[in-house]
Amino acid sequence: MNKIKILHCSDLHFDTPFSDLPIDVSEQRKEELQETFSSVIELASKESVDAVLLAGDIFDNLRVRKSTLDFLRKRFESIPNIDIFISPGNHDPINSRSFYKMIDWPSNVHIFDSGFSSYVIKDKNVVVYGAGFTTNYIKKSMLMDFKILEEHKNFIKLMVLHGEVAASNSLNEYNPITVEDIGNSSMNYVALGHKHQFSEIKRSRNTLYAYCGCPEGRGFDELGQKGIIIGEIGEGYSNLRFVPMNKRSYNIQNINVTNITNYEDIKIKVLEVINKDSREKDLYKIVLTGELEEEFNLDIEVLTNKLSEYFYFVKVEDSTKIKLNVNEVTVENSIKGIFAKKLMEKLGSCEEDEKDIYELALKFGIQSLSEGEIVIDDN
Repeated sequence: MNKIKILHCSDLHFDTPFSDLPIDVSEQRKEELQETFSSVIELASKESVDAVLLAGDIFDNLRVRKSTLDFLRKRFESIPNIDIFISPGNHDPINSRSFYKMIDWPSNVHIFDSGFSSYVIKDKNVVVYGAGFTTNYIKKSMLMDFKILEEHKNFIKLMVLHGEVAASNSLNEYNPITVEDIGNSSMNYVALGHKHQFSEIKRSRNTLYAYCGCPEGRGFDELGQKGIIIGEIGEGYSNLRFVPMNKRSYNIQNINVTNITNYEDIKIKVLEVINKDSREKDLYKIVLTGELEEEFNLDIEVLTNKLSEYFYFVKVEDSTKIKLNVNEVTVENSIKGIFAKKLMEKLGSCEEDEKDIYELALKFGIQSLSEGEIVIDDN
């Protein structure tokens, strides 16, 4: 069977600042990102792939160290018999100021520029098409009027492209390609970059396409396993699979702390819910939910410090509500009672998107007033 083995990777964002993390953890994550990419290159070699398709955002805006460029060049030199195809994205557009212009790339590296071009893989009946971002924004689909060259009609046809798949009537600024564009491309496989979550392998007409996602998450909006796509493509044939590559995962864990009245018991419950191996390896956001007594004025910094020795990285978010007997407190002849009554009236009449604000105001207000109650004289 005429087929080709590929590895599809995207959205590495080398030297991303990991700005939500402490400086020491951020620097470690930058290094781990390079380690993960080294593992990707080693996998390509071990699996004897014919081509690596890098679908953009290899770099992260203007933040790239010279040592990172040298690292990339050496990794690519380590697999001289594997063709590497790069389609620059919105974070690393190719232009006169591009990092892509600062490296003397090995001969096996092919970087797509503005407009579609193609490379035929030596000794293979395979052609790879691609185009790169030249600015940070592209408002019209690059694929809209794309046509393959007549001489490539009987080739296995691959494409590497950065962009955001959109509905035919919607707009975005990141090469708004449509499912119809993909189906009309006549490709066997389109390797996409831009979205950081694995999309599953999809089909439009006779064309397979997918986002592989990023190989390492960069924040709590990029949860779970991250990796690459690897496998074979042929005419009417595929066996592509997703392979996790990330060293650490970002996780969000909701913990109900209703009726807990001290930090130690919250800590115990958190440690019961999240296993030790994952705590020590991964990054966690703990979201506290449920109802707390008004006297327990939870301090997130205190709790975070108490938990931090048990986690590689932990962030705590307070989404609890105050436990309140509305019927009792709103009839109290006190500042707290008047405040609670006013806020409950607001909650009863406000828009849905305002409720969180009023609930938070009620919580903080009641807790503050409970520390030093002032009773209003009937007279």
